[in-house]
Amino acid sequence: MKKLLIVTDLDASLIDKNYQFTEALEALEKIKNLGFFLVLNSSKTLAELESIAKELKLNTPLIAENGGIVAVPHGSQLSAFCKPSKQQAWEHRTDYKTLTTGLSREYILEQAHTARARHGYAFEGFNDWSVSELSEKTGLNHTDALMAVQRHVSEPILWHDSETQWEKFSTQLEAKGIRTLRGGKFIHLMGRADKADGFMITRELYKAQFPISPWTTVAVGDSANDQSMLESADIAIVIPHSDGFKIEVKAPQVIHAKHPSSRGWNDALITLIHKLNH
Repeated sequence: MKKLLIVTDLDASLIDKNYQFTEALEALEKIKNLGFFLVLNSSKTLAELESIAKELKLNTPLIAENGGIVAVPHGSQLSAFCKPSKQQAWEHRTDYKTLTTGLSREYILEQAHTARARHGYAFEGFNDWSVSELSEKTGLNHTDALMAVQRHVSEPILWHDSETQWEKFSTQLEAKGIRTLRGGKFIHLMGRADKADGFMITRELYKAQFPISPWTTVAVGDSANDQSMLESADIAIVIPHSDGFKIEVKAPQVIHAKHPSSRGWNDALITLIHKLNH
């Protein structure tokens, strides 16, 4: 039987500006009833994704911090395939087996803050703010803001300086192995790993679990930090913003959703699933 793996971004894709997914419930229910696999792949932290996965009643892998961490629940049959090797150093945590593919946040902060102190770059990030300030700047409530600061392999920043200064700053970070990735609101400082890495690791785990079954992979996203993931899938679903699409994607099949966030996510997936099943 053909297997369908759907890997999705969250903000402005599955969830709306109010951090709700109510308008996607129909597609979510259909995915569950048909036995398809839904995996969350976000710039959010593992703690944030765990909370959302519980709401969605998911027992699938979580890909956190733009692909920097892959977490497979111990209760998932996939965990049997998370075997440490020279290429993949899987670790045991309380509820998950985790694979870290990115640089440590401590190293990223050290390099970014050193550059800021030396050259006077104007930016601020999660590490500079109290929980209440983070809540104010992101729109997250206090509980969600607490989860958002539990970062391991990335640092989101707001850039307040010129483009010329940005070129200098990003070049200096690049020399230290740190790349910069523009998301919907924040610029993410992180290692070489990206959402495509997390996507491909997860895809290979599912193929190991079901080696005979033919697979179709679907990726859903809206912004630049989703592009590599979208272009790694068989089918890419691109979600528009209220003022149009923000990225051009090259994939074997590209679907442009007709509406922003949850509504567009829901309609595009229902249409796709209907086509695949007929």
